[in-house]
Amino acid sequence: MNLAEVKILHSGGTPVAVIRLKERMEIMSSAVMNRGVAVSDTIMIMEVPKLYDSMDFMGDLEKVRTDLDLPKSTVGFMTAAEIEYVTTIKNTEFDGVTTTAVATAGLGNRVTAGDVIHDMDARLERSLEKEKRIRAGKMPSIGTINIIAISPVPLTDAAKVNSFIVLTEAKTAAMRMLGHEETGTTSDAVAIVSPISGKRESYCGTGTSLGISLARSVRDAVYDSLLRRDDRPEMGTFMDQLSKMGITEERLWESAMEIYHPNPEWRADDLRKMFSSLMTTYSKDINVSSLIQGAIQLDRLGSKDMICAMPKGMFETDPIHLIADEIMGMQLAQYISGTRGIFEFHRFDRHKPGVIKQLGPFMDDIICGLVGGIMSSVYTKMFDGEV
Repeated sequence: MNLAEVKILHSGGTPVAVIRLKERMEIMSSAVMNRGVAVSDTIMIMEVPKLYDSMDFMGDLEKVRTDLDLPKSTVGFMTAAEIEYVTTIKNTEFDGVTTTAVATAGLGNRVTAGDVIHDMDARLERSLEKEKRIRAGKMPSIGTINIIAISPVPLTDAAKVNSFIVLTEAKTAAMRMLGHEETGTTSDAVAIVSPISGKRESYCGTGTSLGISLARSVRDAVYDSLLRRDDRPEMGTFMDQLSKMGITEERLWESAMEIYHPNPEWRADDLRKMFSSLMTTYSKDINVSSLIQGAIQLDRLGSKDMICAMPKGMFETDPIHLIADEIMGMQLAQYISGTRGIFEFHRFDRHKPGVIKQLGPFMDDIICGLVGGIMSSVYTKMFDGEV
């Protein structure tokens, strides 16, 4: 049973998702137009350009509302995601309670709550490129997660506020299902819609039938909306992941040079070019990538005292009986450069030059294996006269 109908309309070329409720209902929202507490039978979500920076956004919404002949009570949202492709409606029945959720989702400005985005320009460039592909019909870009959740029963104000926790957690759960670590975007908006008349439900938490039904509707709607945009995490190479941690190729090279014993017959420029070339080659290797990503995740788990069988507080001491980190480092060095790589791993592990000494138990050893293995390969090529 749908508690609402969704149609995609156009106003002067602007796509708009218009949500018609089965009756006039109470709407508590963080929308742009008629936000806060309202009563209406209509909600609209207007698509705006990626670089939208209007000084009169309310006027823009009002112009579209008037053009589409929607009621003045219409609650209005905005998004830079592609309305025709990402608007999703989902219904859920749980324990006799049927709810509906409508979502539009785009993750160009995704963020973990409390963090600051430092690569917005790069994200915008990728978002604009994705939009071109979408418009060309090749795949269903910056964006916003808009959520409209509809309860079949009236709610008290406390229950409405309670529902925002449920809707937000469901949204984040959908992102986690796709592999995103972030909790949402910088411009998310939400609405809880409920009937006006009847006995009001006082509770809407994740332990209630209503809360569970709403959470599932929202989770499924957001998940499907993100899938339509192919909005999965962009992993890049292991060097991209390391760079986010401040471990750049330049810093790795500086670490290698810190314990390099110069050979007067070798030019430093040649060594540097070979180092960079091999780093690029191995950044495309799924086995090297897997080992490095594994070390990153293990360090994260360890920092939270979440490694099985390890007592709390022990990880930060890098206990001597933890040898899995060295095994990973040695195996990576051997994979890259054989027995010579293992020898070089141990040399790096003893000195922990440069940025390596700043890293955690798993990361320092995996980086020793990476840099040691690559430098061993460089030395072998130099000795064999391959340069």
